[in-house]
Amino acid sequence: MDYTPAKELADKVAASILRSGRTKASVASAAGIPHTTFNRKIHGHTEFTISELLRIAEVLEIAPSALAPSAFLEVA
Repeated sequence: MDYTPAKELADKVAASILRSGRTKASVASAAGIPHTTFNRKIHGHTEFTISELLRIAEVLEIAPSALAPSAFLEVA
């Protein structure tokens, strides 16, 4: 699959969940994201919103910047 911002975010969220030892379902529930919506987003079909990423970072107890797209982290 080619690069897309939605896929990059989905991959970062999935990797962070894996490192946390939590399930995707538990993170979705704790972040207040419906399971079906979360599944579409975690597979890169639709994008996570900033608010959702902030809630996911809070649930996972990580810095929100850990979920930021690489383009946001690049220095000109």
